[in-house]
Amino acid sequence: MTQDRWADLPLRMASAVALLLIFSASLYFGRIGVLVLGVVAVVAMQWELARMFGLNRWRLLAVAAVAGIEWLPMAVLPTVLTQNLTLAAAAGFLPIMLGAVFISHNRRMYIGYGGLLTIGMLSYWYLALTFGALGIAVLATVVILSDIGGYIAGRWIGGAKFWPAVSPKKTWSGTVAGWGLAGVFGLYLTQQIGAIWPVPVAICVAFGAQMGDIAESWVKRRQGVKDSSQLIPGHGGFLDRLDGFIGGAATFGLITALFLS
Repeated sequence: MTQDRWADLPLRMASAVALLLIFSASLYFGRIGVLVLGVVAVVAMQWELARMFGLNRWRLLAVAAVAGIEWLPMAVLPTVLTQNLTLAAAAGFLPIMLGAVFISHNRRMYIGYGGLLTIGMLSYWYLALTFGALGIAVLATVVILSDIGGYIAGRWIGGAKFWPAVSPKKTWSGTVAGWGLAGVFGLYLTQQIGAIWPVPVAICVAFGAQMGDIAESWVKRRQGVKDSSQLIPGHGGFLDRLDGFIGGAATFGLITALFLS
């Protein structure tokens, strides 16, 4: 039984290393690198979300194509976001509205989660433009630490479920461990900049990441699918891997706009 719990760890680790290398390469190229990576990710996630809700063939390709057309200019001309947030939000949400036209069931759920995805990616753009690649790296570190803490503590300790009706595998031990690792990283940042705010912010972002994970789990349970796709071995799809990042980005963006700007 113990060996079965850890049977998927090598594959997950290998995929995680590959993702880390790709992400590191984007950081090397600075702001344009993380923005282009964001375009690739959002197109993949829009495709996966539409696919989970039953779209196929040309309709699925149409949603992905519109996502690319709408998000790519914000990577090439990122000031579009800072100069006109309303226009950027409308453009980012257009693929969701297109997909909603084709969906015959659970349309509100699709629009709702699509809205969360759009907010998360707009926050990602805002953070990249405001803090550069360093801001995205800090955000990613918090989300990854939260995920690692949750995975290890959940598998090793187990215990009471955090929200069994929505995410049966998520435990309180893993949830708290995620907060703890994020808080430790916040302490490190506190030592670097001489301010205490990174600790509560890191914990809040970790919580937002966990809520993003739960939101996607809820969508998958309602749609009767295990993974958003199989594009990432051991992790499912981009939404399965980046669901927490979406929630964390939205949380970080909100905190930044309200308290840190």
